[in-house]
Amino acid sequence: MSKLAVTMNADDSGYSIQAVSERCGVNPVTLRAWERRYGLLKPSRTAKGHRRYSEQQLARVQAVVQWLEKGVPIRQVQALLDSSSSADVTAEPVWQEAREDALASLEALNLRRLEQQLNGLIADYGHGRVIAEFSDPLREQLAISSSLSLQAALFHSLLTQKWSGRALSLAPGRTRSGWILVPLGDPLAALELAMVMNSPLWCLDQPADYEALLQRHAAHPHFGIIWLADALPSAAQRARWLPQQAPGVPACIWGPLAQQLATEVPGVSVLTGSRGEVADALQAFSLASREEQA
Repeated sequence: MSKLAVTMNADDSGYSIQAVSERCGVNPVTLRAWERRYGLLKPSRTAKGHRRYSEQQLARVQAVVQWLEKGVPIRQVQALLDSSSSADVTAEPVWQEAREDALASLEALNLRRLEQQLNGLIADYGHGRVIAEFSDPLREQLAISSSLSLQAALFHSLLTQKWSGRALSLAPGRTRSGWILVPLGDPLAALELAMVMNSPLWCLDQPADYEALLQRHAAHPHFGIIWLADALPSAAQRARWLPQQAPGVPACIWGPLAQQLATEVPGVSVLTGSRGEVADALQAFSLASREEQA
């Protein structure tokens, strides 16, 4: 069974927006922006007004993603899709300019302007690319100098609040399964992973006792538990927050300290790779689980 098969509607011709989102890794909000703001997509509509994407439209989404990965600004993609030649294409410093604008807003303590900029970038490029190309490098830049600690704290606060609101919308319904993301350090790490995942999830902002997680699993089975390790818990905290024997549910650890922590936690898988690669692996696991349940 293909990835898309699990989310296609048998009654309609084409793929739903959620199916395309899962296949291409593009947020539905971004797909709508590409359609409305830039005219990049032209999905058909069902009698009830729901979008349906043909194979041709699906390929077009993938082509847009490829151009963006090459650093081409979204406003230039339309002409490239309609042209048979790309010999004269030169990538513009979109992200460098965006970071410079953001730094100016932070230095002026203008969070309203920065939030507006962030909203525009998310609509055009999606959360995953914005985090990788915009917020990650900007946070690294701000961390270099202690004189920028106020700006760094403001940016961290803005991101935490912004991603928290989005994470709430990802919470599964009463009958749906999902991942539980548990931070073992800065909760922003869990929120950032949540932003690039296309799976239902609960994203915590602090650790929970492992026994409480097991009780939750018994009452409402979910795909598994993901601990985000960018800090090492004390021995007492590990006894409360992490399994002391092989867990009976899928459980994994990801983060800069995952390898070190995993040696003390039996039966827990260590995830490696970038945030996007981890999100893809978890998405594949979620889809496989749904196919097995079907």
